[in-house]
Amino acid sequence: MGIFNNLFKKVKTVFANSYFGYQARSSSWTADAWEHDIVRGIVDCIATHAAKGMLQHVIVGKDGRISETKRDSRIVRLLNEKPNDIMSGFELKYRFFAQLETQTTAVLYIEFENGEAKAIYPVDYKMFEFREVQGGGWAILFTDYEGVEQVLPLECCVVVRKFYNYRQAAGDGNRPIYNVLTMAKASDEGFVQALTVSNKVRGLIKQKKAMLDPEDVKKSQEDFARRFEDAASKGGIVGIDSMEEYVPLNVNTYAANAAQTKEIAGRFYSYFRTPEEVVQSRYTEQTGLAWYEAVIEPLWEQLAEALSNVYFSSREKGCGNKLVISGGVLMGTSYQTRVNIINTTKELGMLTINEQRELLGYAPIEGGDIRQVSLNFINADKQDTYQTGKEKEEKNGKTGENGE
Repeated sequence: MGIFNNLFKKVKTVFANSYFGYQARSSSWTADAWEHDIVRGIVDCIATHAAKGMLQHVIVGKDGRISETKRDSRIVRLLNEKPNDIMSGFELKYRFFAQLETQTTAVLYIEFENGEAKAIYPVDYKMFEFREVQGGGWAILFTDYEGVEQVLPLECCVVVRKFYNYRQAAGDGNRPIYNVLTMAKASDEGFVQALTVSNKVRGLIKQKKAMLDPEDVKKSQEDFARRFEDAASKGGIVGIDSMEEYVPLNVNTYAANAAQTKEIAGRFYSYFRTPEEVVQSRYTEQTGLAWYEAVIEPLWEQLAEALSNVYFSSREKGCGNKLVISGGVLMGTSYQTRVNIINTTKELGMLTINEQRELLGYAPIEGGDIRQVSLNFINADKQDTYQTGKEKEEKNGKTGENGE
């Protein structure tokens, strides 16, 4: 937890006797995956795009539709702008999603004051477990990277899991890619060693003299090396006498070939369900949208649901209070597609002026949070009276009768 150690208040608890074994513990974790360049690139891509999502506090009616958006909600300002004294909203969300991908369980702690969220902190753990508290409730007992144990009430912690199957408290970890990491490391190390040898060993010199003492062989080798280096700076021609023969060596580097390297990398991309084209930002519109729908949107749904469960009471949730995350879905589309969307929907009032400007990369303007519709559209049930003017005539007739 590092810098946040002193910010967390230790919860004095007496644990009950209930114990669920390894299922209530987090999976073992090492930083090996995060230290690999391909894995880090993939995780950075996922966390960066997921962190672009903007939190919203909405009220959902009985029909399941959003009836109101609360733009001054405290939790929204925290998550989107400044969750704590040293982080921006984007950084907190990035760190949360990066932790989820690398450790398969991500945890946030919401500090409440007088029933209102005061700050939000990431919980950096090396190991944690759920423990039942005597008298009711649950707590998270965790050890940070510095070996310090902390206890936090589970009711104040946002927990999101990935690969959630065997364990009760946490995701199952990233052990399936450990073998791939081993192969990738062996390939990288073998390639570096081969390059080192091939760059240092250039050839061998044969002495035609009778059996030489090992010391004489060594002196002859050092003398030739000096002549070799001197020739490299003065024309490139090495002079040798009749008793010497120089044979250049072509040392072929041995490492995984292109096909094997591509196969190893492909297994990382498949595991994280993120195409190489997305990581390198050269994806097509179809690929980008498919990836957003398959990877990013579920992450938003998980975090929003977990935040709602912690932040709102049962009564508040019963009144329709809910947190949602949206935004950035169309960021993978072409400029022309966005223009087409605006042209198609502008007369229907589906997007506000500022939402249209956002799609085109422009800043919002004052008074831009309104929806405009075309007057060419009317209720389908009244189109006959609108076209014939019959309704207007009837009203005029009634007015005349009342005036007599």
